[in-house]
Amino acid sequence: MKNNKVYRLFLLKGNRKNPADAEQMYVKRMAADQPKGSWTDFHLPEPHAYLWLPERGADEARVDYLLRVRTWGRRWADKARALPGSRWALTDLEWQDAEAVRALAESFLLNLYVFDTYKAERKAAPELTAVEAEGVTAADLTAMRERAAEVNWVKSLVERPVSDLNAAAFAREMAAHLKPLGVTAKLWTRKEMEKAGMGGLLGVNRGSVDEPAFAEFIYKPDNARNAKPVVLVGKGVVFDAGGMNIKTGNYMDDMKTDMAGGAMAAGILALAAKQALPLYIVALVPATDNRLNGNALVPGDIIRIGGETSVEIVNTDAEGRLLLADATAYAHKHYAPAAIISMATLTGAASRAIGTKGIVAMRERWPEAMAQCLERASEDVQERYCLFPMWPEYDRELESAVAELKNCGSGVAGMITAAKFVGHFAGKTPFLHLDVAGVAYYDKDESAWRKGATGMGVRWIGRFLELWSKK
Repeated sequence: MKNNKVYRLFLLKGNRKNPADAEQMYVKRMAADQPKGSWTDFHLPEPHAYLWLPERGADEARVDYLLRVRTWGRRWADKARALPGSRWALTDLEWQDAEAVRALAESFLLNLYVFDTYKAERKAAPELTAVEAEGVTAADLTAMRERAAEVNWVKSLVERPVSDLNAAAFAREMAAHLKPLGVTAKLWTRKEMEKAGMGGLLGVNRGSVDEPAFAEFIYKPDNARNAKPVVLVGKGVVFDAGGMNIKTGNYMDDMKTDMAGGAMAAGILALAAKQALPLYIVALVPATDNRLNGNALVPGDIIRIGGETSVEIVNTDAEGRLLLADATAYAHKHYAPAAIISMATLTGAASRAIGTKGIVAMRERWPEAMAQCLERASEDVQERYCLFPMWPEYDRELESAVAELKNCGSGVAGMITAAKFVGHFAGKTPFLHLDVAGVAYYDKDESAWRKGATGMGVRWIGRFLELWSKK
């Protein structure tokens, strides 16, 4: 049910003041907009609230400050959700910082999301109806709503269990969302996967009772500035039991989220299409569950990626890279792309390296112009990443005595060797790998993000593509 009241949040600086000061300031400012000489009877709207935010510290980085602002956006959303269907307006009285106001508003929109698909009672979500701040336009608010909508759609996919979202259903959901945006969708048959030699995807799927899926999405506007596409490759493991190297203890608890990379790729493409970016972009999402069954892969098996490269299986719980390798090999051979960006909840090593504070990134042959866009995009949306090296010495970790490669190294620098494995199939194409294992899903509130699926990375790579489209 909609709440017809409009709740107004006033933004103030520094230490707490008497609320009457803010009220008087707002009334005076609104009255000043009235024609001179006219009788103005203007009353402060009810109800209203105040947010005093300390100013940026002398040694505080701009990104760190804006992340702190976004944390307040999450807390504001927590309060708003207690008023189902409430409508909010944001009024800046003292901040006079358009970027900070936008960060607060966008964080509010992102954190209003609640996964209640299976609840008997679904409460109406609050709304942000207006942002009144110098330098923030109605178009800015529309853009923030679009970004939040795509991120929240990604969250809704990541939250769903495999009982309701197996590989085929996942592919159909993505296609249904993308096709109305002008994206061409092709959902492959098993015969097509077999013809393409997708031994990684089909091998992992051997332990499942469900069919695998390979979804190919193409966004190619008439005004695309790039003849060769940017290809996004997202891991779509809809549940990961580990295969024959079964996960133990509580390591299986959140494995419905192991398709977050695939959802992320689809969300980035959806955002690009909504923004009508003049770029040719392809998203590839190979999908299956990884379980143990009568004919599941076992250590010692040898498969072929892309019908060509032999790979020794030494750990069936290193399955995501096999799916990514098939898709990367196909992208390299079929599209000869300008760049390949793979994204996945791939390794525990990534979260052990930097925890839950950012995305682990690795790249090879990455052009300087793209590197600059990537860095600026991260700062613009306040989604952090940490760049790890891809030194050639790490290749030795993947050497096999019986095949051209093995699918897993010794465990040392696991996020790097996983990226090395996938990157092998990119050939000479510029390659970027994003390991979102530490940030795709939180088991408690974390800074600017609520507990649950985060959709982190969608805004970052979406902004990267936007910046690169203007180069």
